Amino acid sequence: MSERALKQLVGALAVTVAVWLVMALLRGGSGSVGASGELATFFDGVDRTSVESVRLSRGEDAVELERSGASWSANGFPADLGAVSRLMDALDDAEVGELIAANPNNHERMGVSQDSAISATFGTAEGTRTLLVGRNAAQFGTAYVRLPDADEVYLLDGDLKPQLTLSLDQWRNRTMVAIDTAAVARIVVERAGDAFALVRGDSAWSFDGGAEVIPSTVGGVLSELANMVATGFLEEADSLAASPLATTTSALSATGEVLAEITFGVGEGDRWARTSLAPYVYRVSSFRAQRVAPAREAVTPGS
Repeated sequence: MSERALKQLVGALAVTVAVWLVMALLRGGSGSVGASGELATFFDGVDRTSVESVRLSRGEDAVELERSGASWSANGFPADLGAVSRLMDALDDAEVGELIAANPNNHERMGVSQDSAISATFGTAEGTRTLLVGRNAAQFGTAYVRLPDADEVYLLDGDLKPQLTLSLDQWRNRTMVAIDTAAVARIVVERAGDAFALVRGDSAWSFDGGAEVIPSTVGGVLSELANMVATGFLEEADSLAASPLATTTSALSATGEVLAEITFGVGEGDRWARTSLAPYVYRVSSFRAQRVAPAREAVTPGS
C-alpha cells in the first residue's frame, strides 16, 4: 500500500471515529451499550406468578394493587382483573434495551426525574423493585427508564408503560351488573309518573297484560343486564351524584327474586347510577342509562 493510500485510509478512519464520538455525545455518551447490573435483570422474577403487589405513583396520585388469592384490589376496591392481566402480560414481554444517556441533566427532558416519572414498585416474596418510567422515546413502543438511585437512562421496549398510566377508576372493577339473563322473567321500569313491566313468554317478551313490544329494545335491556360496565365512579359529595332520581330498572326471576336493580339520576350527559349489588356510585353515559331504562314509547311498536 502506498503512503498516500495509507494516509487516506487513516483519515477515513479518523472521520468515522469522530462521527461516532459526536453521535455518542448527542446520545449521552453511551453509544448503544446494553443494560447492565440490576437493571439488566430487573424483570427476572417479576411476572404474573411472583408479583404480589404493585404501587404506581406520580406526584400525589398513587394506585396500590394487591393480590389476594386469585383476586386483586386497587386502593382497597375490587380490581378489574382484565386490566391486571394486561399488566402481567406487559411484564412478561418487557425488555430493557440500550443505554441512552448517563448525564443526570437529561432526566427532566426524558421524564425520568423523581418529580416527573411514573414510579412503579413491584413486590414479590423476595422483596420490592422500583423502576422510574419516563416519556415515550422516538422508537415506537419504547420509553425511557432508570433506577431511582442511578443516573443511566435506558430504553424500555414493550407495552408496559401504557398499563402504568391507568387511572384508579380504570384499575377498579367497573362492572355494575352481570347476570344470567336467561333467568330473567320480568323487567320493571319505573320512571317519573310512569311504570311498566315486561314479561317473558314461552317464545317472546310482551308488556304485562299481553301487548306487543319492540324485541330489539327489550334485547338492549337484557344486553346491558348481562354486562353493564360503568364509565367510572363518583363520590357521594359530587354534584352529579346529588342529581334527583330519574329511573329504576329491576330484573326479577320467575319466582320473584330480584336479580338486579339499577337506579339512575337525571341528566342529558353522564348520570349517576347505583345497583343493588354494590355500594358504589357509578358514572354512566346517558345512552347506556336510556338503553337499560327505556321510556314506554321506546318499547311500544308504532310509537
